[in-house]
Amino acid sequence: MAADTTTSNPVMGNATPAWAWLTQVRAFSERCLREVRNSWTMLSIVIGLPAGMQLLYGQRLEGISGEMIASTAVGTGIFGAMYICLYIFGYQLAGDLEDRRYEAYRSMPIFPSADLSGRMLSGIVLAGSAFILTILAGVYTGASFELRGLMSIPIVFLAFVVTCVFWMVVAMPFILYAQNERVAEYAVPMIAIVGYIATGFNGANTELSPIDGEILNYLPNTLPTRLAIYHLVPGGAESSVLPPVSAVGPEYVALLVGYGVLALAVGTVLLTTVLYRQGWRP
Repeated sequence: MAADTTTSNPVMGNATPAWAWLTQVRAFSERCLREVRNSWTMLSIVIGLPAGMQLLYGQRLEGISGEMIASTAVGTGIFGAMYICLYIFGYQLAGDLEDRRYEAYRSMPIFPSADLSGRMLSGIVLAGSAFILTILAGVYTGASFELRGLMSIPIVFLAFVVTCVFWMVVAMPFILYAQNERVAEYAVPMIAIVGYIATGFNGANTELSPIDGEILNYLPNTLPTRLAIYHLVPGGAESSVLPPVSAVGPEYVALLVGYGVLALAVGTVLLTTVLYRQGWRP
């Protein structure tokens, strides 16, 4: 495996530590992507699960406004990102634990943060592919999308990346405790399913959720969804999602950044201390 053959020099000969770190990030990322490419199960989830769900919903949403279909597509796309990050990130990590790869990794000059970053980068790429396919499925089924402004692009990108990072880290304690691929394959992804259903398509339709509407502007699965809806769907704060008014102000973006920073910190500490058995620093 590409990630298993790191050179014996922590800085890779004459390379700087930064270059060595980037090389290891690339190695872990490429290895994870290669495993998905060679697995029909994982590949079919990326390509077919959220996009297929949106196509199915589209057939049952005849007569519904394009804005509402678009909101559903965004909520389903975020669900797909959550599911893929929980399942694929968790499954690959559990596989490495079952195969005792970390016993070898600990004897190599590997940066733990490069390990985590490479895995996360591949997860973001895979989840991003699924999200784009889901949005395209939404367009096919009649969804109406429209950017609110130029600042909508970085905000939507931030919401998506934080979603991926946060839910990959959520998977880690379960995997580290169970160290079992079956848990990663069947139990951990249920978190995404329960969250999606309990919050009304991740906050896209609060009428379907038993949770108080205002709370949906703050949960880690609904906050990025409602931010994305506001910036991608015409009238996203008023017409495409039911009350309360969607997350709009800078305080919600700050909360989103806080979720991302917290997740990165927890993920780095868990990987460094539990798997690499080093100090808390990466």
